[in-house]
Amino acid sequence: MKYKPKHVVEYLLLVFFSGLIRILPLRVALALGWLFAAGSHFIGKVNVERTHQRIQDVFGDRYSKKEVRHIAWIAWRNLCFNAIDALRFSMLTLKKIRKQPLASLESSMNQIMEENPRGFILATPHMGNWEIAGIAGDLMGFPLFVIVRKQKNPLMDAYINKMRRAFNMEVLHREARMFKGIADRLTNGKVLAILPDIGVRGKGITVDFLNGTATIAPGTAAFAQLANCPIYPICVRRIGWTQHHAILLDPIRPDPALEKKEDQQRMMQEVMGALSKEICETPEQYFWYNKRWVLNSKK
Repeated sequence: MKYKPKHVVEYLLLVFFSGLIRILPLRVALALGWLFAAGSHFIGKVNVERTHQRIQDVFGDRYSKKEVRHIAWIAWRNLCFNAIDALRFSMLTLKKIRKQPLASLESSMNQIMEENPRGFILATPHMGNWEIAGIAGDLMGFPLFVIVRKQKNPLMDAYINKMRRAFNMEVLHREARMFKGIADRLTNGKVLAILPDIGVRGKGITVDFLNGTATIAPGTAAFAQLANCPIYPICVRRIGWTQHHAILLDPIRPDPALEKKEDQQRMMQEVMGALSKEICETPEQYFWYNKRWVLNSKK
């Protein structure tokens, strides 16, 4: 198979920086991430104005212009830190995870596993380092699985999948026939980690979110209905440079007394409402730069 020159260059850069980041001490690696974040944000102005506008659209006059700029900067810095963390995920161990505040998840997850032998769903927004909670859960021994999209660059896709195989977490690629497989996994006691705050075009469910409306896929609720299992919203926050904390919110369960689509609407509204409240408490933790922006345009 022949690859485009662009794909080869992107792949080689990824391999080089991945190797470099892994041999450096964590704080030194994050310092490089900080320098890249500062240069691209304050000099390159990467999507800065658009992000400021998004924050102002959500919060109105709640924050001053200076505070809006700070929220946008920390959100971008955290995104760059997340990239550094991702390249170092293979270096994480259970011992290291148990030194993190998010280690408090272990006892909560054990209790939930006992209460839900058929499995359950973890719904997390693009907040903090949303991927590290999944890695932590995997290292703690929980039977997690996730749904991912294939990368446009096949070389990078193969490299990323290789990194994922360093863990036991099962990775499913998004496809039309995946519904039954997901329901079967949940019924057999596995745990699906999913990102619900992604906007969709065309068919979807419109819910109130972040002081606006968002049209999102009903998949999270549909999977819960198929497996008759609860959805647990979970929010992750970065503390300083190197620490992470996660909080599990109250479960949302299917209601068989309701019509299918009505119940999906209810569940997704409850999920997004709970996540919205958490995001608004610490807005600098949210991924305001998301290309697949979730909020509908205001007319």
